[in-house]
Parts: sequence; structure tokens; C-alpha cells
Amino acid sequence: MVELDEATAHMLGRATRGSVVSKGIGKQAFYTQIGLDQPQAYAHAIEVMSAASQNPDAQEGIAAFIEKRPANWGGSPR
Repeated sequence: MVELDEATAHMLGRATRGSVVSKGIGKQAFYTQIGLDQPQAYAHAIEVMSAASQNPDAQEGIAAFIEKRPANWGGSPR
């Protein structure tokens, strides 16, 4: 049972780490794409990813990666 608890905690930690704003943007994009055909879904994803790359959390994530440090998520959309 301890192994299951540890594995569950590990999976939960992985699923909840990162930018809350980015997770929200991704979730909204996913639900929008459900009703689209494949070319429209891809086009929508490209637009969303392009716009999302400019939000402060995305910029922080890129900077943290380049600087090899943990990200400091602000949690506010632009």
C-alpha cells in the first residue's frame, strides 16, 4: 500500500506542477478542438500555442530552461 501511495503522490505532483495559466489555456484549447475536424483543430492549436508563447509564464519557463533553474510561475495571463 505504501508503494501505491508513493506512486499516486508522485503522479499527482507531476500532473500539477507547472504554470496554472498554461494548463488552463491548454484545457480550453482541447475542449475547443473536440468539435473541429483535423485541419481546423491543427490550425486552432497553432494559433493557441503561438499566442500562449507570449504570456509571462511561458516566457518564464523558457528563461528558466535556458538558465537551468526552476521556474517561478506568476500565474497571471497577459
